[in-house]
Amino acid sequence: MPVVTVDLWPGRSVNQKRRLVAAITEAMMQHADCGGEHLHVIIHDVPKDSWGRDGKLGIDNEPEPGKPAAPKEPKIYGFAHMLLQVRDLDASKKFYADLLGFTGRNAKPLTDGRPFVPFKQGLALTTGGPGGAPQIDHMAFRVSGVDALAARLKQAGVQFFEELHDGIYGRTIYVADPDGNKIELYEEPR
Repeated sequence: MPVVTVDLWPGRSVNQKRRLVAAITEAMMQHADCGGEHLHVIIHDVPKDSWGRDGKLGIDNEPEPGKPAAPKEPKIYGFAHMLLQVRDLDASKKFYADLLGFTGRNAKPLTDGRPFVPFKQGLALTTGGPGGAPQIDHMAFRVSGVDALAARLKQAGVQFFEELHDGIYGRTIYVADPDGNKIELYEEPR
């Protein structure tokens, strides 16, 4: 039963804590081979008057009364999601969910009314394309068990752009989804 404990100053919203717990759980599953159902994440809100750093209590590092805190610089945290337009939503859903093992998630419908299939891995599918040349060179996903995944995809008759090889990120394959989009799947060395 793994336990991750996080000590924070108070002030985070419940939604921020939800996202933090989800991110910690995902990281533990990916990097520590931990099952999410057995992982406990405990968040302690520690008051600033009970936390010291560099010889001062947290409350002593507060901005002067009436003086606004300096604005935070914008940050790009990383890839969030991609909405991919596909010709056949059912065929693409089968490829990503059944063959690659993507996990579906609940989401609000698209505002323009198109059907929408979102996945936890950052990809969502909708109708409407592609009609011409691909707009994307490739999409890359970090995976585990790439050798077994390559065998499953071969057995299903999926087109390979590049067979299993040692790529710059680790063991890698490049395959085509039902619309011909190039998908990179790689497993980092342990």
